[in-house]
Amino acid sequence: MIDARELRRVAAFADLDEADLRWLAERADIRTFEPGEALSVEGEATVEMIALLEGEIVWRKEKGTSDGLVIVSRAGDITGLLPHSRMTHTPVTLRAVRPTRTANFPKAIFPEMLERMPVLQARLAAVMVDRSREFTRHGEQREKLVSLGKLSAGLAHELNNPTAAIQQRAEALRRRIDAFSAMALGGLPPETAAALSARVRQAVAPAAGGGGPELLDALERADAEETVASWLEARGIPGAWTAAETVVAAGLSPEDLERILEGVAETDAAACVAWLETDLAMRRLVDDIADASHRVVDLIAAVKAYSNMDRAPRRQDLDLHEGIRSTLTMLGHKLHAKAIVLRTDFDPDTPRITGNPAELNQVWTNLIDNAIDAVAAGGEIVVRTSAATGAAVVEVIDNGDGIAAEIRPRIFEPFFTTKDVGEGTGLGLDVVRRIVERHLGRVEVESEPGRTCFAVRLPAVGARSAHGDRGAA
Repeated sequence: MIDARELRRVAAFADLDEADLRWLAERADIRTFEPGEALSVEGEATVEMIALLEGEIVWRKEKGTSDGLVIVSRAGDITGLLPHSRMTHTPVTLRAVRPTRTANFPKAIFPEMLERMPVLQARLAAVMVDRSREFTRHGEQREKLVSLGKLSAGLAHELNNPTAAIQQRAEALRRRIDAFSAMALGGLPPETAAALSARVRQAVAPAAGGGGPELLDALERADAEETVASWLEARGIPGAWTAAETVVAAGLSPEDLERILEGVAETDAAACVAWLETDLAMRRLVDDIADASHRVVDLIAAVKAYSNMDRAPRRQDLDLHEGIRSTLTMLGHKLHAKAIVLRTDFDPDTPRITGNPAELNQVWTNLIDNAIDAVAAGGEIVVRTSAATGAAVVEVIDNGDGIAAEIRPRIFEPFFTTKDVGEGTGLGLDVVRRIVERHLGRVEVESEPGRTCFAVRLPAVGARSAHGDRGAA
């Protein structure tokens, strides 16, 4: 039999007298559960009230299509069947997140229990009301999220259509420019026109094959344009500065122009340069259109991967790298805004894990977003994956100022934040901890000035739990 004093850990029993505690202790069935072990499975008959003495459990629908419901109960809480409840079967699965110990009380003792301890009437009724409110709140939130998901999916679909049309039209315009270019050269001697067109294609091909012309800063670009404009003016070419801007943007130099115009009569030089400038400008516009549309397509793909629009909201075997990459894409604007150097080190041997991709994306978002806030402009963030014994490990490392030792134990507390008022809620790392623990994993932090590392360890497919291995991540 349990020591009656242990029941004082349960909030509803904390102030009961010794006699009542002994009465409850004599009728309690004490059980222990390892991480990942089910206390009860959805669909089973509900016949007991459960008081949590130690540990933590989560409520989650695991059979059929998940509705996303997750409720956490911790030591001191009461769950399961409650007096006056109409529940006959468990609607969800209750599973231990960490080593858990419970005191279970059979339904048969409820009438005598309430007669001996009338104070429990109101307390247990309040627990039942709170649970009902939690289910109702979740239902309302789920409906909002479903509506938002439908809207997002529709928006992604609608964006895909015009983007695909832009890509098709850009390619068609490129073909028309080729034909127009050939027509525009018709006034020149045939051998001059053919040679000029071939030389231009040859001059710009190396830059295109290497991913585009070399990027120049403002000063380098201005110097290059002045050099080209001076070269053109020296040969009496009108509109030299306009042509120079286009020529430099295409990655061409005066030496390239010398080769292109080789053998062209002096009387035809101005016409050839005018054709060259127009041809390059049109092709640059087409490239800009194609590049922009590709970026939109990539962003839509990242949004779909990040929000898992086309997947059922249930746990599945997944590759962590997919979610991390889509998260980095979503946060790309923040990385660029601070000129942060991002380094990724993804181990191809990182094992697959079983989890909810949308929930895990919240983890990566919060950790990477915090790292972005922690580093100065031009700082560095490293996102690394690796394999550990029976687990996959994800590390987010930044070179910011670090987390002071005196506050490090509190960073996972709800509502604790070091950010200025209005900039942080203090819930980000609490959400990270909760989600990781729901996935039977753990999150650890090491910090010193110039290096902070958050390491998330999640059990690999087929492994029982990350809690059983306490080695450093």
